[in-house]
Amino acid sequence: MYNKFEPLSQNEVISVSTNTFKLLNLSTTFKIAELLESIEKYIESDALENKLFQEGIECEVLRFNSQTWQKGRVRVTVEFCPREFESPLEDN
Repeated sequence: MYNKFEPLSQNEVISVSTNTFKLLNLSTTFKIAELLESIEKYIESDALENKLFQEGIECEVLRFNSQTWQKGRVRVTVEFCPREFESPLEDN
C-alpha cells in the first residue's frame, strides 16, 4: 500500500502523465523546484509562495478527530510514496 510518504528535495525529478498539470504549463518530467515555481506563477504572488511553501500561512483546521477548530499554520510540500515491492511468487 501507499502509506510511507517522504518529502522530495527541490532538485529531485518526477515524471507524470501528460494531462496531470495542464493548468501549470509543465512538461511531463520536471524538477520539484519547477513545480513549485509553476504553482507560484499560477497564484501570482511571491509573498504568498514564500509563506505557502516555507513558513506556512495562518489558518484554522477542523480535523477528523476533533470537534473544534485549531489555529495554526499550514504549508505545502511535495512528497513521494514508492509502491511496495510485490513478489511474483506471492499468492493473490
